[in-house]
Amino acid sequence: MKSLLILLFVTSLQAAELEVWTSSENVAKAIRSRVEAFKRDFKADVKISVLNKDLTTQFKTAALSAKGPDILCWAHDVVGELAQSGLIEPISMPPELKKSMLPVSIKAFQYKGKVYGYPYDIEAVALFYNKDLLPEPPKTMEELVSFSQELQKKDKTKYGFLYDIANFFFSFPILSAKGGYVFKLEKDGLNVKDVGLANEGAVYGAEFIRSLVDKGVVPSSTDRSIAFEKMKQGKLAATIDGPWAVKDLKNAGINFGVAPIPSLGGQTPKPFVGTHGFIIRRSSPNKELAKEFIEKYLVTKEGILTLYKEDPRGPSRTDALEILSKSDPLLGQFMKSAAVGIPMPNVPEMGVVWGAAGNALGLLTKGIVPPKEAMTQSVNQIKSSLSK
Repeated sequence: MKSLLILLFVTSLQAAELEVWTSSENVAKAIRSRVEAFKRDFKADVKISVLNKDLTTQFKTAALSAKGPDILCWAHDVVGELAQSGLIEPISMPPELKKSMLPVSIKAFQYKGKVYGYPYDIEAVALFYNKDLLPEPPKTMEELVSFSQELQKKDKTKYGFLYDIANFFFSFPILSAKGGYVFKLEKDGLNVKDVGLANEGAVYGAEFIRSLVDKGVVPSSTDRSIAFEKMKQGKLAATIDGPWAVKDLKNAGINFGVAPIPSLGGQTPKPFVGTHGFIIRRSSPNKELAKEFIEKYLVTKEGILTLYKEDPRGPSRTDALEILSKSDPLLGQFMKSAAVGIPMPNVPEMGVVWGAAGNALGLLTKGIVPPKEAMTQSVNQIKSSLSK
């Protein structure tokens, strides 16, 4: 009886063609390698299109008229906007599949209590350290500051710690360590009326950031290009950066390691986490077939390993991570950082946060406005923008 039901189910899905949209040739290549087995099992074809121009806008335009791809392969931060517009399908992930995923990757695709995508990768910033200057990563940010001050006393051409200090993305781990947050996470999702960038924890982080400038550790003019260039030259002991920096540091011949960002005030910094995943269009006539293709071919252990081979980002599955970490210890360190991180808010309201928070960091690092006042101003600016 069970085999008959499976046969009837497969027969009902036959003669269809799935369409997948992605912006990455590498991801498209990985998906293609999984198509043959799917075609053999379901007698259905898969068309993969690589679109390089504003994938979100193109998807919205098509989906509003019940057209477009059955599967969208894209970043998690569009989920809120697309779900709010009713354009994407909430999913019920099988328990075994859910169990195999890093929890933070699934959280990234949640919106108002529902999950809207199958994550396949995950990434977050971490601490890069030059082993020739700093043999072991410090356990605390306070230790890193002391080390930096001592190093600069000994050698004015060297720096202990530099990073893109006025960039909200890179400074968020410090703001979040003692409890700062963008929007409050509640049972049904993010409460965009509760902005936590001026609470006690966020202010603690902002004051620490200001102290980096006051103590001569990180000049207020430091941006990512300055910090990374010093790192490539072997003149910098530590910085905060992401997996995208690995290739250039290896090419520069730097003897470096990666570690989670050291604790601050006894608490763990929580970097923003980004993921990509497979999202199903709500008006697709092939939703069940798309679900089968994703769950049984794309986000299996083999599927995730194939995606990593073509597009090497941290895997969403723990079993794939265990395999890959054996040959790439840096990957394991990045994933430790991501595991304690916070998914970048996937709500449309996040758009107003970047400018307001960035302005606050610019003001406080330059000493124009005290940290608490700067962060309070940023929250007021965010709330004012959202009220309009």
